Amino acid sequence: MALEEFLNKFIGLGTLVLHVILALLLVSFSYHKITNKTLPKLGNNIKNFLSENGIILSFFLVLFATIGSLIYSEVIGIPACDLCWYQRALIYPQVIILLVALIKKENKIFDYVLGLNIIGILIGGYQYVMQMINYSGPCPIGLGTVNCFTKDVFEFGYITIPMMSLTIFVVVIVLTWMAKNKPTKVH
Repeated sequence: MALEEFLNKFIGLGTLVLHVILALLLVSFSYHKITNKTLPKLGNNIKNFLSENGIILSFFLVLFATIGSLIYSEVIGIPACDLCWYQRALIYPQVIILLVALIKKENKIFDYVLGLNIIGILIGGYQYVMQMINYSGPCPIGLGTVNCFTKDVFEFGYITIPMMSLTIFVVVIVLTWMAKNKPTKVH
């Protein structure tokens, strides 16, 4: 039980931090596009850091998501529902795809992971909404042996396992897009 509580708090806090970072990036991007002003030096440094390291950050995010999902199901004993398995099927191959991109120093991986992440966002978003409205019916996909809409994790009043998954899918899209579109260095 102590491991589950620690993992819930740790991953929940990590998800919350990612939400804050995404919100700041969105505000910064919107401000920049609306006003046509250049980003302040700190904002530009953060943008450059994320662009330069987007692939490795994405790799570690999907690696930790993979490990975390396996700890939840295989160590703690929370069974994965059908929708969770679909999300896992979309996250797990990205570990290999992003590792190959790292090894080959390929920054234009965005096109290869975009489809996986969009489908993951749709599934995770659907599951999250159904959890938040307390839907208690059967899972519409699969055998339904495990209830897809049970909140096994509920941190900070809104973070559940599907929200964690949804966050990873969104962040991987943002980071790989930034890596693909990073500014070229002028000498």
